[in-house]
Amino acid sequence: MPRSPSRDLSDRYTGRRGYFRNPDRLRRGQYILAVMAFCAAGAWAAIDVTHSQQTAYAHTHGPLTNPHAAFDDNCVACHASYSWKDALNGKFLNVRDRWHDLTCGQCHAGADSPLFGHHDSATDAARALHNRCSNCHHDHRGRQHSLVRLADADCNRCHSDLAKWFEPAKSRANPPYHNSVTNFVTNHPEFRSLNIAHKPRTLTFSHAVHMNLGQTYTKNGKEAMTLGRLKEWNGPEVAERYRKPGQTDADQVQLDCASCHQLDAGIGTRGFEKSQAALDQWGAPTRSLLPPRAAGAYFLPINYELHCRACHPTTAIEGQVSSGELKFVLPRFDVPHRIQPAQLRPLLKAGYVKELIAGGHPALREPAEPGGRLDAPRPNSAAASLDTIASELAQRAEQLLLSGENGCTKCHQTVGNPENLHEFRIRPVPDRTVWFTHAKFNHAAHRGASCATCHPGTEGREISPMEANQPEPVAIVGIDSCRSCHAPTQTRVQWPDGSTSRAGGIRHNCTDCHNYHHGDFPLQGRGSPLRFPQKTRDIAEWLRGM
Repeated sequence: MPRSPSRDLSDRYTGRRGYFRNPDRLRRGQYILAVMAFCAAGAWAAIDVTHSQQTAYAHTHGPLTNPHAAFDDNCVACHASYSWKDALNGKFLNVRDRWHDLTCGQCHAGADSPLFGHHDSATDAARALHNRCSNCHHDHRGRQHSLVRLADADCNRCHSDLAKWFEPAKSRANPPYHNSVTNFVTNHPEFRSLNIAHKPRTLTFSHAVHMNLGQTYTKNGKEAMTLGRLKEWNGPEVAERYRKPGQTDADQVQLDCASCHQLDAGIGTRGFEKSQAALDQWGAPTRSLLPPRAAGAYFLPINYELHCRACHPTTAIEGQVSSGELKFVLPRFDVPHRIQPAQLRPLLKAGYVKELIAGGHPALREPAEPGGRLDAPRPNSAAASLDTIASELAQRAEQLLLSGENGCTKCHQTVGNPENLHEFRIRPVPDRTVWFTHAKFNHAAHRGASCATCHPGTEGREISPMEANQPEPVAIVGIDSCRSCHAPTQTRVQWPDGSTSRAGGIRHNCTDCHNYHHGDFPLQGRGSPLRFPQKTRDIAEWLRGM
């Protein structure tokens, strides 16, 4: 019977059956390394417990962005803490959920804020996706990393096929959406805000006339506005506001875009002081002065008192009254702007009565009735006489102010029957300071380009009175103008003369123009109360992430 191989193997250790109790050099090294690793792990755990703030930074994926730099060594400021009870339901082992489980609502508007989500028309699946901030906002990528300038892929997750994430029945927009938008250059739709066919303009204004020298329809027209006329109508302060260097009173007024469109009111500058002096001379209220807006993204609203009144004053006509051989000339007086026709006649009548009294009309000096008391009221005939005179003057002034050559209807659109002033109304002028309500546009960043580049038709040119007295179309170019700069350099741009060139190569990500957390409130900025956190903290609490 042959010997078993295992028998031969065991015979090698004859007399040395306890060989395994005397490990060789390799085994001893393994034991030593295992002990060292165990001790190191224990020491590391002890240091983590006793010096948690100093060692927390070593466990992160990198430094936090600048706004979160205070929490570099304080993980629980942003990440939800876990207890031993969470081990029973398996949360300890679900690393992805733990990474997404953040407490952003401690400092930012929470999920109950209308600005936290996107649109009310989002589906439940879309809401679930965006309830986790970390699905789009990724930190631990360095101090200069932006949490809000995201890659297009984050937006394309929904907007490449929006029908999956959108409930049309809940939408406020019409048309509701563009189904597939993945890139600004290739498939972004035309700007929807430029279509105002359903919301016609209510103000008649011609940029061409106002940009011409002297605001004339043709060159050297007889109606030219000169600095001397401005001084005669409004005083020297107003004329100085529009005077260019080297101009005399005989020179015609030359406006430019900045005469009305201002990115900042410039409080403290010489230009602001000129505006203030002009308003003080008119007695205009201080609220007519535009507030400063140093960010300069959007132009300040056009203001009648600052930008229109110098050439288009709302004043009652001069009144001439005869009483026997005496003739009274009642001076012009200011009529408030922003009033409706039904309010106009009482204001005019009261103004003329005031001027009649100040001028000492003879009706006020009629003697009292014989035998009457010295302190008796004046006869009704005097009051009736003044009332009749003032009513006649007010009626004439009203007609001129409403429909005269420089009346309200020269610029404003109206509704209702002019014969019935209680139904006849001036249509309100909407505030269109922001045209792209769902996008950001910064005029200060684009001021190197001429205004007419993006607003064609606003430069001075000869124009007929009939054309000038029609509401202007929206003088904002479409998306192709933006793509000439905001597109990859390999994109070809064609110019009006037929020539082509390369695009500017300026960035064109979705978040360069669009904010996500505005949702159905696109004009609510950072200062909106809806963006406030539920709880404010003092500096010490904030730095500790409490």
